[in-house]
Amino acid sequence: MTALLAISSAVFAALLGYPLGNWLASLKRFKTFISVFLLVPFLLPAFLVGLTILPLQPMELTFVSAFGWILFAHLLMNVGFIARVVAASSVPKEQLDAAALDGATSWQSRWLVEVPQQLPGIASASLLVALYSATSYGLVLTLGRGEVRTLETEISEVALRQLDLPSAAMLALLQTALTVVLFVIARRFGANPTPLFGETEHRGSKLGQLIGYLYLAIVLVVIGNVVYRAISLNGGLIENLQNLATRGSRDILNISLLEAAGNSLRNLLVSLLISLPIAWLAAAKKKPSLLVLIPIGVSPVVIGLVFLVGAGYLPGALGNWWLVPVAQSVFLIPLGYQVLRPARHAVEPEMLEAATLDGAGKVKTLAFVEAPILARPIAAAVSFISLASLGEFGAASFLAYGSEATLPLAMFRLASRPGEMNLGMAMTTALLFILLALAVVYFISREKKTELSVR
Repeated sequence: MTALLAISSAVFAALLGYPLGNWLASLKRFKTFISVFLLVPFLLPAFLVGLTILPLQPMELTFVSAFGWILFAHLLMNVGFIARVVAASSVPKEQLDAAALDGATSWQSRWLVEVPQQLPGIASASLLVALYSATSYGLVLTLGRGEVRTLETEISEVALRQLDLPSAAMLALLQTALTVVLFVIARRFGANPTPLFGETEHRGSKLGQLIGYLYLAIVLVVIGNVVYRAISLNGGLIENLQNLATRGSRDILNISLLEAAGNSLRNLLVSLLISLPIAWLAAAKKKPSLLVLIPIGVSPVVIGLVFLVGAGYLPGALGNWWLVPVAQSVFLIPLGYQVLRPARHAVEPEMLEAATLDGAGKVKTLAFVEAPILARPIAAAVSFISLASLGEFGAASFLAYGSEATLPLAMFRLASRPGEMNLGMAMTTALLFILLALAVVYFISREKKTELSVR
């Protein structure tokens, strides 16, 4: 089931994302606005995407319908990402004009000139989508509702409910093997950093335009549904915002949402202090570091399980709050590395050498030369890492409990229990997260020359 979900999501995302990307590259007006809404679902945590879609689901689900909803959520998250990759790797218009002058038809230009040049990027991005879809634990848990079971949900069931760690370890090995195989395939296809932003003009198609408007409409409907429920449930938006300081209906939570948000913010700061410096140092190396990238192919659920088992051998006096940010740092380092590596290598070596000849040490060169030049990529890396840490669900579900619960865990508990107050609180928190993601993506999209990439 895990492999089927991953492969189906990647194939359909590529089929829809290709014409959508060509249409995006052809736009001149409202391009930034459309780009923001194309990329926001990709940056939202998987569990949050599931949470926003959950109110649209019918009460009764079969296996087929549950699988369809999960696939729909995966496409909602990833089609825009594929489109951005296609748009950024579009063939320059001059090549198409030259092909037309040589007598090539529109169809021949598409398949003999464009597709061969775009295929490596599309294949790599599709395999990345497969990798992400194989590890969307929170989304499957939210929308599958027990009808669809993947390796990650089985690991959680066996480890946390049945307390059968040997069986959980075997499932974890299978999950890791699957994701590592996908990762290795991506590397075989030359999955180097794939740009998400470009300025190449292109010609679109009516099919791409249709898919584009339909996809934007779906994104707006999903976001609009969250807005509607946040302002209509339980007395309105103000009431829901005030309820964030409570524990929900009948004190269903161990701590309030604001306290859970404080835990998530603390974890964010700790994981950022760990992951960003390591990613910065690794990004300076000439050759890509496979060791840094390997955690991309390991599920957060598996990482959480490893830390859960390892915590049993540590002195109890150390506490366990730090386990979550340390575990998160394992897979946040590759995220920062992907953003910073192409940016650091774009800095001209002569500039750094000149600073060294003028007597500047490494610290001064970093502070007065590199940091100002790379301010945008650094800010983008910090933003991406922060969003990923705030929305992380898999590892936290193993390591954060009681008074250490994080915001995603509290939101999931509220949404999975009956009560208008609980759902209103969950939707209001989801709305705040979406607004934050929109602000981050808009900031990134405005900087066209920033060398940003996702592997």
